[in-house]
Amino acid sequence: MSAAAAGPASSYVPYSKRPEWADVVPVLLEPQRVVAIQYTAEHADAFSYFRAVLRSKERSERVLRLTTDLIRFNQADYTAWRVRWECVEALGPAALAGELDFTHAVMLESAKNYQLWNHRRLCALKLGPSSADREEEFTREAINFDEKNYHAWAHRQAIVKMTGRWQAELEFAAELISRDVRNNSAWNQRMFVLQHMPRPGTDDAAWLRSELEYVATAIHRAPRNESPWRYLTGLFATLQPWASQPRALSRCPEVHTICTEALNDCPSCSFALDVMAQYYEGLAALGAARLAAEVQRGQAAGPEAAAAVVEEVVPALVGAVLQACEAAQAALEEAGVADPMRGPYWFHRQRSVAHIVSASTSLLT
Repeated sequence: MSAAAAGPASSYVPYSKRPEWADVVPVLLEPQRVVAIQYTAEHADAFSYFRAVLRSKERSERVLRLTTDLIRFNQADYTAWRVRWECVEALGPAALAGELDFTHAVMLESAKNYQLWNHRRLCALKLGPSSADREEEFTREAINFDEKNYHAWAHRQAIVKMTGRWQAELEFAAELISRDVRNNSAWNQRMFVLQHMPRPGTDDAAWLRSELEYVATAIHRAPRNESPWRYLTGLFATLQPWASQPRALSRCPEVHTICTEALNDCPSCSFALDVMAQYYEGLAALGAARLAAEVQRGQAAGPEAAAAVVEEVVPALVGAVLQACEAAQAALEEAGVADPMRGPYWFHRQRSVAHIVSASTSLLT
């Protein structure tokens, strides 16, 4: 916290010498013989009056000023922050403007203070959409200092949910990604926005193609950057309507193209091999599901129909499944070489593919 917000320690006046606190009897700290907290004399003095306030439950302008001292002594004092917010609520809207200045000063010294961001969010939500521009500037300042400040990004999420300024937030995330394509926080923010903002138009396929082009461009800049690869798989696992479709990623040929182009540039890219394997695993699973459905349909139609399915349909379907499984296994083997630290994981994936092979080939007999 800056001196402008809380005053320098050298100007500290004991509370016993402050006329406005003359009516309060301080509650002194009891001596602690084991692992005693080493309070400074000023901190102990302010804390003794704070303990009295906690007993009396007073919430007023002077208590608000008291919390300023306590937060200056310990910026992570959760109770002081909680009481401060209760004072703000008791004092009404007029107190909010001062809190924005106060939290800004704290942020300049302790930008990753949990209590600071919680308090700031409460103030901003209390002010409503009118606070949007100031909060944008506030978080931008924090993120410019540390582009992966989780608290600042989470604060932006709370504000944009209140204001609905989704397009502006999407542009902000894109700005940060263009600045640093490895900024996972910005990629996460982009996904958060897409999960909540109304999608323009009605052509989901065209929208997805556009988003995949964006991802492909980012991957081309840095193929070994994990962020866009996780974002790519997240598009299909998180966003509708694809999240409701089994193996949606494997229904999209553009994914295969992205992986192929990345592997042409960087043959040992484990992330590209991982997604390529997912693509073929999905194709195999979809083929196996269709195979099982065809066999079940034939059995339901009678012995002759079942025999015809086994003779005419099953071999081609099994062949397609085995081809996809072979491609998946090849990608996983290469991934094991590219990223041996995850060897057990790749082996687990290979066993899953082997189960599909076993289940499919059993239908040939």
